[in-house]
Amino acid sequence: MTRYSRRTLLKAAAVTGLAVACAPAAAPGASPTAPAGGTAVPTQAKGLSGAITVSYPDELGKKPPYVDKAAAAVTSANPNATVKVDLQKISSGDFYTKLLLALQAGDAPDVIHVGGDRIGELADANYIEPLDKYLAEWADWKQYPDSIKKGATYKGKVWAIPYGLDTRWLYYRKDVFQKAGLPADWQPAKVADILDAAKTVKAKVPDVLAYALYAGAAGDSGTANHAFVPLVWAYGGDVVTADGKWVGNSAAIRKALAYYGQAYSQGLVQKEILTTTKPWTAMREKVGNGGLALLFEGGWVYGGWASKDKAATEKNVGYLLHPTESGGPSFTIGGLGTCWYVTAKSKAKDVAWEFIKTWNNKETVAKLNIEDPHPVARSDSADVAEFKAEKYLVDSTKSLEKAKFLPPDPNFGKVLTAIQKATGRVATAEMSADDAAKRYSDDLKQAIGAGNVIDQ
Repeated sequence: MTRYSRRTLLKAAAVTGLAVACAPAAAPGASPTAPAGGTAVPTQAKGLSGAITVSYPDELGKKPPYVDKAAAAVTSANPNATVKVDLQKISSGDFYTKLLLALQAGDAPDVIHVGGDRIGELADANYIEPLDKYLAEWADWKQYPDSIKKGATYKGKVWAIPYGLDTRWLYYRKDVFQKAGLPADWQPAKVADILDAAKTVKAKVPDVLAYALYAGAAGDSGTANHAFVPLVWAYGGDVVTADGKWVGNSAAIRKALAYYGQAYSQGLVQKEILTTTKPWTAMREKVGNGGLALLFEGGWVYGGWASKDKAATEKNVGYLLHPTESGGPSFTIGGLGTCWYVTAKSKAKDVAWEFIKTWNNKETVAKLNIEDPHPVARSDSADVAEFKAEKYLVDSTKSLEKAKFLPPDPNFGKVLTAIQKATGRVATAEMSADDAAKRYSDDLKQAIGAGNVIDQ
């Protein structure tokens, strides 16, 4: 755990090479200025006081330099402020479990770093602070597109600040497709073309897995976000209505489940996916090394492949938006990614906000998402020359123009369990698609209340 105060700032700068501007600070929201030898750091608000703890998980080690820089910049401008950095080298899931225990005990950090899909449940539990009063005075908020602002809004208030967004792609191996007699520039006209391509790969290149489609509990949130939800959308339906009711049984949901039945019954997807712990680890690796031909997955996984062999990845891994049943406009499923929050019980909320504002500057958002490839939340970060030079990053950011977002509903965890059960029942041939859709509706009504579910 690292603590930043005025007294320790110079020591931290010496160790990390941190560049700190000591000139008089401008008003909050002023444009970033670039210190010599470092990335741009916004000028800071002055006169803040109080002690905060910034807690976040990072297994890859990419965020700490930026967190430390933001903490040091805040304390440099505010001698009476202290920022304690609590870096936890654990997974985001394990971090969230620990965080909930701390929040329930009333002993939580001031600034936390968790997924944007948690906004609804954290807000309903009164664990996080709405940020609207700070955003009203933050000039940089105009750099965030309306779709991003909407995604961070729950019950009319903004609760979190994203920086690296989530997109998803239908990945396919160009080299495997060519061996199967399919074009390297494959463009599925409709969703059924995915299964047709998988059949061809299975027949022509039997030593390569044809397709991976997450189902059941083993797929975790990927069963919803990387499989069931986009399939329902592809068939022209929705999983939740505009007024917040979850759809239990509909034509699109039955078609999505029937798609599962075809994929699994025809042997296009290995059934080990249903029982393997964290199946996405192996499936992502196999796309990267040519052992898997087709996978709809997170945009962020491309960076891992490219870091090992950028030239081979660019040559052999294609990425596409998700096709629809009718050949209409393709789409993706977007997400806020991991966000920064101020906790409701913080005794120094102004300092906590100052850290978040400082972290989310144009240059940091651009550079971190170059290192860990994601679309950027800030529009001006997408204009940074180094970011624009990476075709994949430009394509990923542009993909969000075609993205749909699930609302930050606190019931999503319970809905996810119902989705896992429904997909698992069809994948294992326990039920037909129609029967699984009916049971899915019943499961939803039992889990979140019949008044929150509608059949179409």
